[in-house]
Parts: sequence; C-alpha cells; structure tokens
Amino acid sequence: MPGADRSLSRRQVREADRRAIDEWGVPGVVLMENAGRGAADVIEEFLGAAAGQSVAIVAGRGNNGGDGFVIARHLAIRGARPEVFLVADPESLSGDAAVNYAILPHVHVPVRVVAEGKLPPLAGFDLIIDAVGGTGITGALRGKLATVVEQINAAGRPVVAVDIPTGLDCDTG
Repeated sequence: MPGADRSLSRRQVREADRRAIDEWGVPGVVLMENAGRGAADVIEEFLGAAAGQSVAIVAGRGNNGGDGFVIARHLAIRGARPEVFLVADPESLSGDAAVNYAILPHVHVPVRVVAEGKLPPLAGFDLIIDAVGGTGITGALRGKLATVVEQINAAGRPVVAVDIPTGLDCDTG
C-alpha cells in the first residue's frame, strides 16, 4: 500500500526473528545471509553498478556488523572494492557475525580493526555502509560509537544504513 508506514518496533523486529528461528527453523545465519544479499542488491541498484565502486563498510560486533560482512562479500563478488572497518575487537565477535567475518579473507575483503573508534578518512569512498549498530541501541550514543557516527556523517559521502542508522531509536525515531 503506497505511503503506508512499514516500520517495525524493536519488539516486532525481535519477535519476527525469534519466530523465524524458533518456530520455523530458519537458522540465524540464513536470515543474515538473506538480509545482507538483499541489501547488496539495493546498494548495487543505488550505485548503478557495483563493479569498480569503492565501498567502506563500518561494522560493529553484533548482528548489524554481521549483515555488513555479508554485504561486503556480495559486493566484492560483484566487482566492487569493499573495505571493512571493524569498530570492535575481532575476538568479541560471536555467532552468525563471527561466521561471516571469518569468510572475508577468503573473498579478499580487507578488514581494518578500528577498536579506538578513530576511522581513517572516508571521503575517498564512493559509498559508506553504516553497519555499526541496529535496532538494539537505545539512548544517546556515547564514547566510541558517538565518535564513529560523527566521522561517518562528516565524510560527505552517501551513506546506506543497515536496518536503521546507528543511534536512531527504532521506537521513537
């Protein structure tokens, strides 16, 4: 329905994932793969073509970061030049995010660990993917996350957010 509000609350998002995994038996890694591949499709359409485009994927340690790892892989396969900036210790990754992080070296996607939150200049990239934090973040951003979001916003490049821009509360906007 055109113009209809299609946004979901935090509770609705969590419930949809829970039902898919617990009731329907869809593994979380499959949900992450589908989300990342679908996002890569939209990103490629936005860019006109992925081939040759430089894309910075700024990723956190949770499932939003895991979606970013899948996006990086699919864009690399399509000929883009993705680079992942991980704003967490790789040892802190777990579950489906860790699975997709481990695949990146096999598809030659470079990863830079930015544990202190100081990103390199992003202005030289054609596109920035915000895969830092998703629907689980509540309250004002502080510390490293606030610094990272400020740097993304200051780069002056188009930004595509996975799920929701980092720091935007999905219940209150």
